[in-house]
Order: sequence, then structure tokens, then C-alpha cells
Amino acid sequence: FALAGALEAKNQAFPMNYGYPAFTGQINKLEEPERSKKLLAEINNGRLAMVAMAAIVAQNAATGQSIVEQFATGNLNPFVGGYAQKEMGSRVAMRAAPSSVVQGNTSQALPWAPVPEGLTNNEFGEYVGDVGFDPLGFAKNQRLLPWYREAELAHGRVCMLAVLGYTVQTGGAKWEPFITRFPTDSSDPLKAATQVPIVGWLQILAVITLSELWRYENVISKYDEGVAPGDLGWNVNAPMSTKRPKWFGPTFSAKYDPKEWNLLKLREMKHARLAMLGFGFMVVENACTGKGPSLIPSFTPPESLTRVGDFIPKYL
Repeated sequence: FALAGALEAKNQAFPMNYGYPAFTGQINKLEEPERSKKLLAEINNGRLAMVAMAAIVAQNAATGQSIVEQFATGNLNPFVGGYAQKEMGSRVAMRAAPSSVVQGNTSQALPWAPVPEGLTNNEFGEYVGDVGFDPLGFAKNQRLLPWYREAELAHGRVCMLAVLGYTVQTGGAKWEPFITRFPTDSSDPLKAATQVPIVGWLQILAVITLSELWRYENVISKYDEGVAPGDLGWNVNAPMSTKRPKWFGPTFSAKYDPKEWNLLKLREMKHARLAMLGFGFMVVENACTGKGPSLIPSFTPPESLTRVGDFIPKYL
């Protein structure tokens, strides 16, 4: 830092001009087009170096080895053990084995990392969807693990509805149960949220509060009594071996065998995790562009194809 500060302080007049060769005092000695050629090469190499440095840092964080260590030891492929080191298992067996089989006690989500403490690394185990992913070590606290699963399911279910809501609204369908003197906007869901009156937000918050109070009283506070995280008791015929909460509304009566039921739970977890990531990116894109994205692709034709007899863009 001191060296960088000294260099910057010395070259205040021309902060981007260190001369050629650099730091030799040869400032403004190059003539065109040589100067432009050298400047372009510097910019291109700088951009390449930034991308390469980011990749080196990411690789070091993911594998636990620096690029120098990998080349020095011959461990160029940490996923299977490298070439200079003995492989952790047969590559054919690793690709052919089902995902529930633990290979070399490594995580299914991160094949180069060990199974995190507190997880079983079995996607059909006690916590369906457990693939050994816990880089921050939250699973070490077994007391809070059911609450973590509850939070994951709750946020995932809300995000699945939110992604669907974005798609429905940007598609043009909308419901306006609240009285408002402002026209609502279907193409910009974030803007539409600001157009809901205070009375409407109070109704929304009231429904959320009542639902969360019921969930806390009947599910979260009953973990010690055997209630499973995320089980709202909607299907009274579900093949559950744990204590079931009693849902206050209408319920389902579909019957499933245990294997099919666990598969449905795994699908829910995968869709929930994908929806949380997808909804986050949808909000960011909406905020950046002013237009809500949708799961249904929408192609807007150019103006020249929508106006007859006039190929000059409007307001040109």
C-alpha cells in the first residue's frame, strides 16, 4: 500500500501515464500511432489480468489450493484427486453411482470438499435435499437445524409464488382488489408495489402476520414434540411418521407411497432453491431496466416492422 501510494503521489499530474518503459521517466516520448498501440495493449492485458485474478481467487477458495500448489503437486484436477496423487475413486463408478451414494466421504454438492459437520449428505435422509452443502458451518448447531430447514422452505415457497406472480403480472393479467386513484402498472412489478394504498398494505401485513403466528404456534414451537420442519398439515394422508399439525383451512387427501412422497419433497426443495435465486435476479433486473422479467419469453419487434409505410424511426 505504501509503494502504491508513493507511485500515485509522484504521478499526480498524469495518473494514467507512467511512461514507456514504465517508471523510467520517459513520459510523453512515444508518438502516434505507437502510443495508441501500446495503450490498447495495456488496456487489453489489464482486463485479461483482472478476469484471471478473479478466477485464481475463486479456484483457490473452491479447491483449497493455489494455482502454484496445483501445478507443483500435479493435482490439476481436484474433483477426482489429480494426476500426481492417487484418485479418490473410479471415475466410471463416480459417474454411474446414484447421487445418494457417498463417494469417499465427500460432499455431493462440492465433490472436492468433505461432508460438513452436522449433515448426512443423503438427499433422501432426515432432511430431504441434504447434499452436503454448508460452507459457513450452520449445521454444526443441531439445535437450530430444524429452524434453518423451516426458513429455507418458507422462503422458497414464497419465492416460487413470487416468480409466478411476476410472470402473471408482466403477462398483462392483474387483480386490483384495492381502491386506488392511480392506474396500476403491469410491466413494472416494483412500481406497481408502490401504487398499492396503505389500506391494501395493511391487509397484506395482517394476513402474513396471522399466518406466521399460526405457523409458530403449531409448527416451529412443536419441534420438540416431533413436528417436522415445514409440515403445515395440508395433506392429511401423507406418509409421515412424525406428529402432524392440524391445518385450519381446506386440506388435501391424495395418497402417496413413501418413496414417491420423498421424491415430491426433493422436487419441492430443488424448485424452492432455484426460485430463491431466480426471484433475486428478477428483482435486480426489474430495478435496473424498469421492466419486470417473465418466465414466458416476450419478443418485442422493432418499430420498423410494426409501422406500415414509414421506415424512419419515430422522433428521429
